[in-house]
Amino acid sequence: MKYMGSKRYMLNNGLGMLIKKRIIDYNRFVDLFCGAGYVSYFVAENFSLPVLASDLQVYATTLTGAVIERTSVVNTDKLESVWINIAEGALKKSELYKRAKLVESRNVNKIEILVKKSRLLCGSTKSNIGPIWKAYGGHYFSPTQALAIDYLIKNIPSKSKVERTLCLAALVDAASKCVASPGHTAQPFQPTHGAKKFLYQSWQLDLFQETKEALKKLSQLKAQRRGRVVTCAAEDLIGQLSSRDLIFIDPPYSGVQYSRFYHVLETIARKQCGLVEGVGRYPSLVERPQSAYSNKSTSGEVLKNLMEKIARKKASVIFTFPNKECSNGLSGKTIKEIVKTWFHIEEECIHGYFSTLGGNNKKDNRPYRQKSEELLLFLKPR
Repeated sequence: MKYMGSKRYMLNNGLGMLIKKRIIDYNRFVDLFCGAGYVSYFVAENFSLPVLASDLQVYATTLTGAVIERTSVVNTDKLESVWINIAEGALKKSELYKRAKLVESRNVNKIEILVKKSRLLCGSTKSNIGPIWKAYGGHYFSPTQALAIDYLIKNIPSKSKVERTLCLAALVDAASKCVASPGHTAQPFQPTHGAKKFLYQSWQLDLFQETKEALKKLSQLKAQRRGRVVTCAAEDLIGQLSSRDLIFIDPPYSGVQYSRFYHVLETIARKQCGLVEGVGRYPSLVERPQSAYSNKSTSGEVLKNLMEKIARKKASVIFTFPNKECSNGLSGKTIKEIVKTWFHIEEECIHGYFSTLGGNNKKDNRPYRQKSEELLLFLKPR
């Protein structure tokens, strides 16, 4: 899926080897900022020990829990039948779907008009099915895509927690691929000369087909030992830690709250959304989790407190962070200064790329992605 903080590259470029080297000495792996879940997936699939993962945002714990809380593959034929096919059938019978298809079919070659009429339709007509139509239809999704997501949300199987989480994770994954935005959901594409083709390409993707593919992909992943996810701040798990835990910490590096970039996925995972505003269609701050790690005035102190508490538990840590100074005020150098009081430090650097969180190559002279030097630390308590 589209995710600006993904550790997939690092897992094949040093991080995976470090985990393999160190994990044999521990009884559990703890991922305190799990994000899209790739590091938790890696450990759960490859090692016979449970994973405990946490994040402030529901979409993150949904994606992670769909794999680490399950120890067997899932046959998705039945899920497609009782979920996706039923949702698609109900969608095509709805009056809103007919109106949406009419708007989209009449304006195929007039993107500006298509967007204008789509936003008018979704903004002026009420849907009792789900939150996506009203909040994001005509912006991040076409009217038919928005309605498809709402019907898929409404029809998610409710009997089995495992199946419910897997289905919701597949929908989040699919939506992230279809969303008309540049890698995150801080701003949707607008029907400008340069962006309208990307908007239209995104709107042409089949939400039901993408969901089927995401469901099949996720269903084949499983943990060797059943783990657990918790939607909470990292500090809230400190009381559950011990010296037998290997903790992975990949905290925010942006001075902008991550909930600003993933509010669309968070709405899908929560299945609800209040009023939205602005070009980005943001819900109120109350509905967007706020992390002290993204606040420049608090990031250093909150990280210091977290690391001191972990050290008291005698737990070991694998810590990753860009080596340069980031917009939240932290850098590789400051992190090493913070942790050296309580931990022995083993250090290496990984060269790769990171998201510039909305760079457009022209307007602000920022490329979409920049070369980075990522700090990789293994911290052993003193």
